[in-house]
Amino acid sequence: IKKMNKAYFKKLLFMLILCIAAALLTSGLRCSSHILHNLNIDIDDNAFTNMDISCSYDELVNAADAINADKGQLMTICTCLYDGKISYDNLKKITRPLYIRISNYLNRTQADKFRQQKKIYNSILNDIRYFPVPRSDKRYEWVNYVNSWNNVRTYKGNRTHEGTDIMGDINKDGVYPVISVIDGYISNIGWLELGGWRIGITSCNGIYYYYAHLDSYYRDFKPGDKVKAGDIIGYMGSTGYSRVEGTKNKFPTHLHFGIYIISDTKTEIAINPYNILKINENNALIYSY
Repeated sequence: IKKMNKAYFKKLLFMLILCIAAALLTSGLRCSSHILHNLNIDIDDNAFTNMDISCSYDELVNAADAINADKGQLMTICTCLYDGKISYDNLKKITRPLYIRISNYLNRTQADKFRQQKKIYNSILNDIRYFPVPRSDKRYEWVNYVNSWNNVRTYKGNRTHEGTDIMGDINKDGVYPVISVIDGYISNIGWLELGGWRIGITSCNGIYYYYAHLDSYYRDFKPGDKVKAGDIIGYMGSTGYSRVEGTKNKFPTHLHFGIYIISDTKTEIAINPYNILKINENNALIYSY
């Protein structure tokens, strides 16, 4: 009888373990199903204009390497799971199984949008090599900037601000060199009423980087000229807000920096560059000026 009781209890314990395991698995599947069905996967223009990236580039790389993930794909999944917030804490919550599960889900349900978003994230990460204003080896003063995205601008009527204003600590035109953050080619150059002396540079990935209010150009650039990341393209100034070429001093010295992408529908979309600048701030070169 004792032997029978012992065998019976072993069998009962085994069945109990199986029941608990099944319950946990069912709960996990339900949880995964709940996560998948509540993803914010309607990727539209706002997915890029409202980017909220608080991690550093190294943290992003570490999180991606830890689960053998594509960086752009991981960023896309993170925005879906955490309401657009790409932080190191949120990235670390994404396990390899969850990464694969959600990747498969997005490929089934939002394949085109998923492909486009991860491509754009990867393109920007691969494009940008440096911060657009180098530090000086002769002075402590550098630059400051805040997230001024969508702030109101009133010249020629109300409009919203599509970029980040990088302000010189020294409010004097021509002091700070401005460099290309990417390898690319000159797409646009010359005077704009709003932007003053400006340069537009397009990367090999088709992303457009816009530098405005320059005091002057470094040399006589022409559309089609190739530039390398780190090349000086001009000097920070205060030009613009006039149809008269050379007008300056209508606002403090600064660089307006913008990023634009072209969607699959050929629509130009402005991206908030603030967080992209933040994660590249430590990549500032040191120049003699």
